[in-house]
Amino acid sequence: MSQEFSEDLYWRIIYLHADGLSTVNIANTLRLSKGVINKIIRRYNRWACVKNPFKGIPGRRKLFSRADITLLRSLVGKKIDWYLDELVYEMECLTGKRASIATLWRSLQYLGITRKKLQKAALERNEIVRAYYLATISAPKKIRSDLGSADLIRVRSVRFSKF
Repeated sequence: MSQEFSEDLYWRIIYLHADGLSTVNIANTLRLSKGVINKIIRRYNRWACVKNPFKGIPGRRKLFSRADITLLRSLVGKKIDWYLDELVYEMECLTGKRASIATLWRSLQYLGITRKKLQKAALERNEIVRAYYLATISAPKKIRSDLGSADLIRVRSVRFSKF
């Protein structure tokens, strides 16, 4: 990994170049390589700055700022019995940022807040939703009445055959 120099050293390179010194003289004066000198001069000529404008912290940008995290911590402190979906909705209302449940969960883990056990009311609600889903997918499908039973058997055998 290459060594990162300070910004004032980069500006010193630009000032010496503006004074008319050659790349070799700047390299000898500051005891840097000619490649570093040329790179900084090219960057300044192209972008008018000495720091790389496209270099940043690798990875995805954080959704919640420090103020948002502080708000989340106080919200969890006030509303201890809220579930993650309720926290997501409240954080969206307060900060204007839409976060997924997984993102909120990672933020809570970052704060050191552990998960809560599912209470009986929520468990019963989830069981009702699950039972409705199972009833919907297991409902008998309507068979077309315009096809006879022989046609239906032939269609099935053609569909499942390898030919």
